[in-house]
Amino acid sequence: MTLSQVMNQLEREGDEKVRQRYVRDGVVDNVFGVLLGKLRALAATLGMNHGLGLALWETGNHDARILACMLLDPAALTEKEARGLLEPLSNPNLVDELVSRVLVHAPVAPKLQARWRDGSKELPRRAGWKLLAGRIARKLEPSLDVGATLERIERELPDAPYRVKEGLNFCLVWIGLHLPEYTSEAIAIGERLGRWDPRPIPKGCTSSYAPEWIAAALALRKGEKTDARKAMEASAKAKATRKEGKPTAPKAKVARGEVGQKAAKPKAAPAKKKSAAKKVSAGARAR
Repeated sequence: MTLSQVMNQLEREGDEKVRQRYVRDGVVDNVFGVLLGKLRALAATLGMNHGLGLALWETGNHDARILACMLLDPAALTEKEARGLLEPLSNPNLVDELVSRVLVHAPVAPKLQARWRDGSKELPRRAGWKLLAGRIARKLEPSLDVGATLERIERELPDAPYRVKEGLNFCLVWIGLHLPEYTSEAIAIGERLGRWDPRPIPKGCTSSYAPEWIAAALALRKGEKTDARKAMEASAKAKATRKEGKPTAPKAKVARGEVGQKAAKPKAAPAKKKSAAKKVSAGARAR
């Protein structure tokens, strides 16, 4: 498929409700609102195509860029190209997509994460910490000084901008999950940092508070259910029970002349009156 064919398909598959959700999440314009499942299906059809991925990225369209993250070849990216893709971005969700789907696999990742974590720009700093977390999970950082990294997270998180806080916290949680010898230390640091995220926890979601996040993820690994999951399932079950036990409202009777029945036609005027009128008219003409 050509670039124009792909863009036309994306536009056809756009959904206004999905688009509005993206807008609420900070995607200001140039978005069709294509469901992620449809993007995955299209990516599976296209296969890895680095050239098409770069062309899709250049359009600036949000859906096209998410699709591009599924087509780009990490091994083909230079450090300059990777910086050119990420550093101008203003949407954290797109930053995370590019990091998790492409950059974490790129040979230039170590240079990128070091540069971005030490930088001053908010979203690149976020990307640097998320990139490090992803590489830790894939066991690509065997020489990492984990103790020094944990100390740095605890030192920097309190005063960091919000989007950087999310990246630092993500890395803390990933260390606790993927390096078992540091799980207790990661939990202790999370407890000392406290609940820095003021946002309410969406129903059915895990808290961003590191000790709870780590505990919930470890419980899921063991096949256990967290308190949040149990509460969500209990609520869904109660809702379904109420719905099943709700009596069905009886159908209202339809009166004559209302919807479902033909209204009675008005009776025609008596034929005699019509004839009389004609006679009078004829008499008048005769005079």
